[in-house]
Amino acid sequence: MKSRNAVFAMWVALFVAIGVVLGATMGAPNSTHGGLGALKPGERRLMVPPREAVEVRLFVKGDTEPKLPRVVELMNDGDGILLTPAQRARLDRSVFRYRMTREEFENDAEAACFIPHHFFRYFDADGAQVAELRVCYCCRGVAMSPGDRSLGDDEEWQFDYAGIEQMLREMNIPVDIDCPGNS
Repeated sequence: MKSRNAVFAMWVALFVAIGVVLGATMGAPNSTHGGLGALKPGERRLMVPPREAVEVRLFVKGDTEPKLPRVVELMNDGDGILLTPAQRARLDRSVFRYRMTREEFENDAEAACFIPHHFFRYFDADGAQVAELRVCYCCRGVAMSPGDRSLGDDEEWQFDYAGIEQMLREMNIPVDIDCPGNS
């Protein structure tokens, strides 16, 4: 009987130790995820596109009908729209990685939709896609790939929505595609 109690006590101690370790590690947000380097709380860093990206093309996608003729034209463009060097430079200055402060992290709320309709795809000299920036103007969400550009738990992408919206409007590209109340 003593031996059974000792084994039981050992298992309880092991589970408690595992719980303490997991609780300590899960309570701390991950801020060095993705190999992007640690940021201090409140720090913001410009995200630089992959070095091998020699061009950026914009692709537009939508889900619902009816569509404005310009949106249909954009959605049917399988090659995308090649950004000029000035447009590319503007886009390249628009994405930042930000590490929230503890208070910001505790009060953070995520957008409900994130159904992007604007896809900025980066291509290398051989025409292979090497990265993608996805933008949803409906919920003001942004995401990047490949996976090495993912974020830590207490980080977020910040994007110059107004500046890039102005650029898109200059290119005659609507930003409110499939947003509630628009088509």
